[in-house]
Amino acid sequence: MLISISTLCGCSLVELDSPAPAAEVDSPIGTPLSEASLLSALTNDGARQWDAVTFELEGLNGLQNCRLDDSFSFFNDGTYRYDGGTVLCGGADDQRVKTGVWEIDFDNLTIVFDRGTSLANSATISGLQDNRMELIGQVEIFGQMLDIEGIYQYDL
Repeated sequence: MLISISTLCGCSLVELDSPAPAAEVDSPIGTPLSEASLLSALTNDGARQWDAVTFELEGLNGLQNCRLDDSFSFFNDGTYRYDGGTVLCGGADDQRVKTGVWEIDFDNLTIVFDRGTSLANSATISGLQDNRMELIGQVEIFGQMLDIEGIYQYDL
């Protein structure tokens, strides 16, 4: 939903929407009991697409509409595909599809993206329940670190 995470944020503040209030979405509760169960949940033992349900940036009221058509696909070979959807936010979110590698830091319930590159980032899994997960972190915008939070789900 998650860090200076260029794949999740990168919006310039002048381009953010102030949408009408959306229906309340409950945060998922619980965390996986093992790294294997987390990997299975993320990838479905092959590939799984997670679609954005909510995305919030610190200091703004409401959701960012430009994030609500975004999706992550996690593959069990350690690669990911981020699709920014048809509505891009601008800034680092200036291309529709991004790909890279990911890994799990299970002790910290963190997904690490593109370790060892200039695009390296991470997102903490604050909840995982049924087909929904919440990611939290930080992003740098205009030299200031802002908290971000997004809830993602896959189709059952």
